[in-house]
Formats: sequence, C-alpha cells, structure tokens
Amino acid sequence: MNTFKRKALFAAVVAGLGTVGTAEAVFIAPNRTGQALVYPYYTVQNSGTNSWNTYISVVNTTTDAKAVKVRILEGRTSAEVLDFNLFLSPNDVWTAAIIPSDATDGSAGRIITADASCTAPAIPTDGQPFRNTQYVAQAAGLGRDLARTREGYIEIIEMASLTGATAAAVTHDNGVPDDCTVVRTNSTTDILADSLPPGGGLTGTGTLINVNNGMDAGYKPEALDAFSDSVIYTGPGSTSPALADATPPTSVVFNSGYTIPVALVGGSIYATVYRSEFVSPFTDLSSGAMAAASVFMHESVLNEYVLDTGTNSLTDWVVTQPIKNFFVSTATAFPPYSNVLTDSGACEVVEFTYFDREERSATAGGIDFSPLPPSGPASSICWESTVLSIRNGADHMPTDDAISGVLASRNTTSINITDTFENGWASLRFAGVNATPASGVGLVADAANSQAISVGSDTYATGLPVVTPSATIFWGLPVTGFMVRTFSNGTLTCSSGSCQGNYASAFDHAYRNLITD
Repeated sequence: MNTFKRKALFAAVVAGLGTVGTAEAVFIAPNRTGQALVYPYYTVQNSGTNSWNTYISVVNTTTDAKAVKVRILEGRTSAEVLDFNLFLSPNDVWTAAIIPSDATDGSAGRIITADASCTAPAIPTDGQPFRNTQYVAQAAGLGRDLARTREGYIEIIEMASLTGATAAAVTHDNGVPDDCTVVRTNSTTDILADSLPPGGGLTGTGTLINVNNGMDAGYKPEALDAFSDSVIYTGPGSTSPALADATPPTSVVFNSGYTIPVALVGGSIYATVYRSEFVSPFTDLSSGAMAAASVFMHESVLNEYVLDTGTNSLTDWVVTQPIKNFFVSTATAFPPYSNVLTDSGACEVVEFTYFDREERSATAGGIDFSPLPPSGPASSICWESTVLSIRNGADHMPTDDAISGVLASRNTTSINITDTFENGWASLRFAGVNATPASGVGLVADAANSQAISVGSDTYATGLPVVTPSATIFWGLPVTGFMVRTFSNGTLTCSSGSCQGNYASAFDHAYRNLITD
C-alpha cells in the first residue's frame, strides 16, 4: 500500500469512528502516552549470587499537576504488595528503583527513590519493603512468604488532574514541591474538591538491570488512554482504582495487518476498528474489567528466540495477564478464562509452535514443558505474570527448571525445544476451552451498542468505510509482555585491561488477534 492509500485508510477509520459517537472508550495508545500505564514486569530475583534490580520512571508530559495511583502487584495472583499515591508536577519525571531488602532469596522486594515529587505516604529514605498482607491467607501452595514479592508487574493509573491549592502544593519550585504535607494530611474530600477528570499524557520506562552480570534491558510500558471520563481519586490506603475501573465500560481495538476476501467492491478488508460496549452478565465481574481486558486480547503471542552456542545465548519471554485476577478466583473462572485458581495457580492451556531461521518448524508438546504444574494440565501457564524460559538442551542451558535462564524468575515455565534449533521465532497460542471459538465463549461485547468499522479496498472508490452493528467476540486471553535475550562473550581484552562481554536486550511481543462479529 503506498503512502497516499495508507493516509486514506486512517482518514477513513477516523471518519467511521465519528459516525458511532465520541464517548470515552479505553484503548492502547499507539503513541505510548495515556491515563494508565502497565509495566509488564519487575524483578529483584537473584541470578546466582547477583541480584536483578528494576528501575521505573513515569513522565507527565502535560502542563497539569496530576494525582496517580502506583500499584505494585506480585506475579502469581496479582495481589498488591504495595500501593501509594504519587503527585506529579507539570512536566515532571518521577523515578524509583525496586531492589531486594537483603541478599537472600527469601527477602522482600522494596522500593526506594531519591525523587522530590510528593508521595502519600512518604517513602522512607532507606526504602519501603513490600508486604504479603493480601496473599498471606491464600493456599500454602501459592506461597505465603515475602519471597513472593520479588517479581511481578506494576500499574500506574491517573486518578485526577489537579487544580487550586492541591496543584500548587505539589508543583515544583526550583525542583522541589511547594508543600508535600498538604497531600499527606489533607482529607480525600479536600483533594477531590481540587480534582478534574484525568487528562492523560503519562508515559514512562522500565529497566531490568543486573550490574554484576553486566545485563541491562529496558522497555516501555503499555499506555491506556481514555481510561476514565471522571475523577477516580482515592486516598492513601485504598487499592483502588484498578484496571477494572475503566469508565465507561467501552473499548476501541484496531485490528490490522491482514487481507480477507469479502463481498465488497474492492474485494478485501485492510483493517477493522471495533468499538465495543460491555455489559457484564456476571455479578462478580465488572463491565469495566471486560472493557479493559478487550484491549489486551490476543489469540497468540509472537516473538523470537536466540540460544546460540557460540555466544552462550539465552531467551526468556515475559507473559503477563494484567487483568486476570478480576476474572479468576478459587470458585469461578469467567470467560475467556477456563480454569479456577488452585494451590498451583490458575492454569490455562497453551500451544507453543516454533521455527528456526530457515522455516523448519516443530511444536512443543506437553511432555516438553517442565516443571508440570501439580494439578494443572500439561502445556499450560499458571501465573498472572509468567516467564517462559526457552531451552534447547545445549551444554550452556540452565540445569534448574525452577529458575528461568535470563531473569532468574521463580514464576517460570521451561519450554524445551529441539537441540538443532539455535535461533528463530515462535508462537504461543492460547488454547483453553473458553479462549477458542471451537469450544468456548470468549470475551463478548454488547451487540446492541457495539460497532465494527471496516476499511477495505472499496473505501478508495466510495470514500466511506463499512460500519455495521457488531456482536463482537474477542478470542484468546488478555496479555502483554516482551522477550529478553542475552549474549555472553566472556572476558574480553580492552584498552585498559579486561572487561565483561555480556549483553542483554528486550523486545516487545507481536501478536495475532482473533475477533469475530
């Protein structure tokens, strides 16, 4: 498609959206700024005797002061291990590091910051350790100790744009907020009086760094825009808002990258925008959770792997399901999920198909996944933030299946592929009962108030996209994440002596979507 046609395509999509209204509808922002940020992974796990740390930043790219909720969630069931309020000055950048409390494998993670921006409560100079309060009563098999806080993911959600005395108090003067005690001591009612609906414009970074191993890998968080059209401020001590609070419960999903023959003048569809409203049929599942889940829904996760013997390369895939905990409990699994939470996790069946760089392919079967979950099906992932450790049996592969090769994750599943495949790409397909149209329910939008806006080759003849009512169903599971690969070249000769030749890089996943209407 040439540049002129590409511009015409996007113009047609925008025109189509205008025909179905302009109400707030949550979407993953392609420009990576928004009202809510999802950082798919943090870790302070030990790799041998060397610890990973995680650095995070959040940037306020607007001229408004903002109140945001920082939610740090462990990776097994998304239990909060620490929540607090952060107040951003206009054009502010806030930074922090997540580090281990001590050198042992069993210590808690903790957050430290040297940043001046206001938090409520204040973060102590020596950092704030994470807590196991929310999961200490869960099944013993899930782990109740503080070691469980050492890896997970992070959500940062804008609650309000600030005005008046509250905005003045948190706004920096020569790099220092005017008076943080205002937001630490004033009542929620006082701050609400100075609050306007969220305005977006947040972005940030995550960095996984292991200084002694010579490894560093950075990523950008997912940005959700149009998350809420109203103030959602809560005071310190509240774990709300969460991703389930998308308001109104409506989403926009852009599905592109394919051509399907249809009965149109031009004979093909290039892209479809699904504007979907959700009305939950379940008492214990919010419509907002369904809307937020829809923007993360993917049938398959796609990425590369490198296991080269010459560079002792290793590859991990981070697969995080940031809203799974609102769909799954010990009693119920709402679609698109299929299995309830047990003492070994809520296990969802997957298929892992891989190729080398010369198009040869194979499929990893259940016997190739290790360790198998005690009460879960073979070939499954069971945690809400799982690290897939891809291995091929070469001599430099890790020998401990309970620890991933790159990130030293304990929430890991090892995938063993043939030892003749050193590099290539792979597809992780969600194959649970409710994730697939052959047998399941999927994530279903309200047919009466949802639309599919299709742009095909006929658009260039008519100038208009095809807009139809849509009983939209999203298949797969809500997921995000990235791949981390390493190259280890040993000790190199440098101009000043010897230096370490280890390198790491992170790359976002690609995806296949399956959406029916």
